[in-house]
Amino acid sequence: MWLFKTFLFAVLATLPLMTAAEEPRSLAHYSHQRWIEGSEAPVPVQAMAQGRDGFLWLATGEGLFRFDGIRFERIEAEGSDRKNDLPSALLVTKSGDVWTNFETSYRFGVYRLGTLHILDGPPAPSRIVEMVEGLDGSVWALTANFNAEVLRYRDGRWRTFNAADGLPLSNSANMLVAVDGAIWIACSDAVARLAPGAERFEIYRRTSPAMLSQDPDGRIWLTEGGKSYPITGPGGQGAPVSLRAPYRTGDGDTRGAPLFDREGNLWIATRHNGVRRFAVPAATPGGGGNEPESFTSRDGLSSDVTNQILEDREGNVWVGTEGGLDKFRPATLVAEPSLGSPAVFGDKLLAASDGSVYIGQARTVYRVKPGGVPEPILRHVVEPESLCEAPGGAIWIGFSKQIVVWADGAVRKTIERPDRDASHNVIYDCAFDGSGDFWISAAGGGVHRYSNGTWEAVLAPGDRADFYPTSMVRTPQGGVVVQTGDRLVWIDHSGRHFTHLDFGLGPIKVLTLCSNADDVRAAGAFGLSRFRAGEVETLRAEPVSARSRINGMVRTAEGDTWLAYPKSLVRFRSGELERAFRDGKFPTPQLSLGFGDGLRSRPHSHSQRSMVRGGDGRLWVATETGTLWMDPAHIVRNELPPGVAIKSITVDGHMHRDPGGLELPAAAANVQLDFAALSFADPGRVSVRYKLEGFDQDWVDPDARRQAFYTNLPPGKYTFRVIAANNNGVWNRAGASLDFEIPPTFIQSTWFLLFCSVLAVFVLWVLYRLRVAQISRRIHGTLNERVKERERIARELHDTLLQGVQGLMLRFQATADRIAGDEKSRVQLEMALAAADDVVVDARNRVRDLRGAEDPSDLCMLIEQLVADVPFDPPIPVRIVVEGKPRLLHPLVAAEIKRIVREALLNIANHAGASSAEVAIGFERRHLAIRTRDDGIGISPEVLALGHRDGHFGMIGMRERAEKIGGVMTISSRRGMGSEITLTLPARLAFVRRRPHHLVWLPWPRRRNPIDE
Repeated sequence: MWLFKTFLFAVLATLPLMTAAEEPRSLAHYSHQRWIEGSEAPVPVQAMAQGRDGFLWLATGEGLFRFDGIRFERIEAEGSDRKNDLPSALLVTKSGDVWTNFETSYRFGVYRLGTLHILDGPPAPSRIVEMVEGLDGSVWALTANFNAEVLRYRDGRWRTFNAADGLPLSNSANMLVAVDGAIWIACSDAVARLAPGAERFEIYRRTSPAMLSQDPDGRIWLTEGGKSYPITGPGGQGAPVSLRAPYRTGDGDTRGAPLFDREGNLWIATRHNGVRRFAVPAATPGGGGNEPESFTSRDGLSSDVTNQILEDREGNVWVGTEGGLDKFRPATLVAEPSLGSPAVFGDKLLAASDGSVYIGQARTVYRVKPGGVPEPILRHVVEPESLCEAPGGAIWIGFSKQIVVWADGAVRKTIERPDRDASHNVIYDCAFDGSGDFWISAAGGGVHRYSNGTWEAVLAPGDRADFYPTSMVRTPQGGVVVQTGDRLVWIDHSGRHFTHLDFGLGPIKVLTLCSNADDVRAAGAFGLSRFRAGEVETLRAEPVSARSRINGMVRTAEGDTWLAYPKSLVRFRSGELERAFRDGKFPTPQLSLGFGDGLRSRPHSHSQRSMVRGGDGRLWVATETGTLWMDPAHIVRNELPPGVAIKSITVDGHMHRDPGGLELPAAAANVQLDFAALSFADPGRVSVRYKLEGFDQDWVDPDARRQAFYTNLPPGKYTFRVIAANNNGVWNRAGASLDFEIPPTFIQSTWFLLFCSVLAVFVLWVLYRLRVAQISRRIHGTLNERVKERERIARELHDTLLQGVQGLMLRFQATADRIAGDEKSRVQLEMALAAADDVVVDARNRVRDLRGAEDPSDLCMLIEQLVADVPFDPPIPVRIVVEGKPRLLHPLVAAEIKRIVREALLNIANHAGASSAEVAIGFERRHLAIRTRDDGIGISPEVLALGHRDGHFGMIGMRERAEKIGGVMTISSRRGMGSEITLTLPARLAFVRRRPHHLVWLPWPRRRNPIDE
């Protein structure tokens, strides 16, 4: 029995809240936003439709526009001037085409693939007031003729339905397509219906001027003469139920087709009275008879003259008016209509222990029981300054002159304030300590305690120059803590012991305090701090972010912590906050609610506790414009990913709207891509990322910008991708993409690059040839200098030494001739003269060598002569190998080669101990190679490393001679396997050749014989 009573009590306690949650929304449960003239909105808005891509299309008095939630974009027909030919109706077909009709020319336009095309064929007979699409894809257009005419476009042809086809002879009002495919038309005196597959209309019923609408169950409703009621059963079939009474729509000023939204609410546009709404009118025998809610210009509507109502795919309700465009969206935060005018310095909120919430406004104090609505408990009062609950449940309300104690539905007593004569001493906050004493912080008046019927000044302003107490709460130990300036003051229950605790964060301001079972928390512009056991832990605020100026805080039993910021209410998991205190950084919030969720203004900075929680779980928030409430268990979430569209690409000033894959002009310098994230729930909180594949390395966050700019993109193929997330973080990862290609210009083409490569190689080759010519000239210049020096030495030897020796020999010969032939002295003199002849011959040979041969040398003959002249002892076979076609050598080069090869052969003969040797001559195209090889004992590694033997200079001389003629000599050997000496010489230096006859413009070096110079 005890368990049953407990269960029954819990059910009865939650019944009011459950009932409230199940009740249909009122207009107070909607957030409202408007776009009017002056905010770039085109006016008036005559017709609306939502495209398949998510754009909101508007037929306005300024032309045809599409809207992405941020910008209005004008759409004009190509090749025509229709600025004075305005659209009158809109239709989006299942294929995505957007149809319109122009009210002056009566011609039809179709927007497809980025272009508004004007249809060929005859125009409509008059202005079109409405268009719909049949289930078979046909387009129906209702004219504004006095005699109802309907046009049907199917299979590329138009057909007109009129009185001959069963339509009444009266003015038409509106048209709809039932869920079964039937076409319904409301006229000024009848309702007509065209059954699916039929070609003739039937009069369904006679009426006065009326409008048709269709509820979520497919019932057809008729609105006429200030009342609205169903005329069919579900699905557009059968007889309707009989209502208790029709729903009273007003004065019969309905304008445009009424709309049933997805929740079943009926919205009605009017001619002069704004918009009206029935919350889920019931098509039941007990339904009907109630009055609608209304929303007019006094409530913020852009105009009381409304033209059309539309619901988009996210559940937003749009109203087009003569003054602009309005949007209604189900909101999480509700502006409680039962409340009155807000307090100038912010509504005061108190969450009582019985689950009630108390609200102090400008002239009234309210009590809200769990699941209930605000009920006044004190009327016609001066703005209350503080609200506190005493032990036992009495509510102490601070006013400018007195404290009012309210309990059990009545004022029980009043207490005069201790500082009642100081008008500037406003009570900022109050609290009860663990002993039941009442405390107030009166800013300029200090801190006072009321105990046993008397007031006591605990802390006076003169105690510290900067002492200005504001927020106050009870501590877990039963004392109170008061905020003043950048510090907190702990006061024990006796009022005699004080503890001043600095935050250590510089000059800051605490906006709110919250006391829990084990700690005290302070929040403000600095962030959030926790005080426990004499220690301070702080989560620093992020500059210019949502983590700044916290002035409301609630911790729930469900493990959530709500913080009130200037532009949002944010929910964190309490456990994550506890861990964050150790790390010093705010965690990622679970949820953020802003202006798009019904937050109409920021939480009031003068309310010491701008957010409290009632016993029914609802959170109450005091804002600049009044108090709101929300139920965390019924948060409106937008689970639909946003549509993403690439609106246009502009290349060097030329725009392509709604582009498909395209090839841009070569050398495109400036590329601008405009895109849209199509979520109308809260466009300001939509997140966008874009990336140009082939250029961008990572996704780019453009913040609020909806454009991407690229300059001087290299030629190639690119894919531009855009993804977006809605206001609740639901991502559209597929997004939208655009492929485009930038072809190369001639100078960017492969052929040009190939040409440049060839040209570069050619230039390098020419530079190489020039360098070779320069080196050749330098070498030949050096050789010429050597030749001239040798010639000078030869002349000097010939003209001086040889001539002198020759003269001496002649004198000695004359002397010898005068001596008898058998004289011993003559014999000796003859022998000396013979030796002198040998010296002269040798000197003449040296002079000839110095002058050099005048003709090019034959290297093969030269090598054969050297091999024959070298004395091998014992004789060994020396093989001469010739590779390639022999060519003549420059004489001086031949002379140096002769000496190098002679030295190599002498080394073989004297040191190698070889049994055979080889001399190989290679006549190559680019070089001359001469290699001597033997099979002797080889050269030791030490000699190879040093480059010569101690006291021997043959190898050194060979290298020097090789370097002088521009050659390279290498020596290799392996002990016991002989040695190999290779001389390599560039062909241009070794061989004699004539200047080529082709490419005569190139500075080819002419091979010259230095002897000729």
